[in-house]
Parts: sequence; C-alpha cells; structure tokens
Amino acid sequence: MKKCLLACFLFAFLVACSSGPESAAQKFTENMAKGKYTEAKKYATESTGQLLDIVSGFGGGEVNPNFKFQLVDKAVDGNMAEVTYRDKNQPEGAEQTLQLVKIDGDWLVNMDMQK
Repeated sequence: MKKCLLACFLFAFLVACSSGPESAAQKFTENMAKGKYTEAKKYATESTGQLLDIVSGFGGGEVNPNFKFQLVDKAVDGNMAEVTYRDKNQPEGAEQTLQLVKIDGDWLVNMDMQK
C-alpha cells in the first residue's frame, strides 16, 4: 500500500513539474534553436506562432543544434510568468528572458513585438 501511495505521489509531482512555465520555455527554446518552428509553435500563443511563421518564411534564424536550456530564474504572478534562461553549453553566455501566459491551463510563450 505504501509503495502504491509513493508511486502516485511521484507521478503527480512529475506531472506538476513538467507542466510549469519553465517546461514550456525549455521546449520552446530548444525547438527554436534547432529550427523546428512548427514544434516550437506548440508552446507559443497564437500571435507568437504567427511571428514564427514570418521568421521561418525568411529562412529562419541561426540554428544551434547543441543548445541546452538552463533555467536561471522564474517568476510567476497568477497567469503570467517570466523565465530567464541561458544556453547550458555557454555558462558565461548572455541570459535571456521569455514572457509566458497561462491559457486554458497551458503555459505558452508570448512574444510582444510592441515592447
């Protein structure tokens, strides 16, 4: 019985951790770095997805197949979040921040070009 409860607790913990803003940011950035814009759009708002369509229409950006997401900081305020990250392969590299919004229970990257 204890093993069953422990297994259920671990499963719930893993599901909760894998669906946070940092998970969406990681999947988004790693797919972007590899030039997989269609896959990255799964972790983006509709308007951000439209921006990705424009970027991919121009041949995309710089591809970095070795990119590895490293979380630097995360701040959540209700349905809004900011995730700061860097490339794990470049520990001294520049940090970047993504804005995310929670829509229908899913965290999505939201790039606002008007800022």
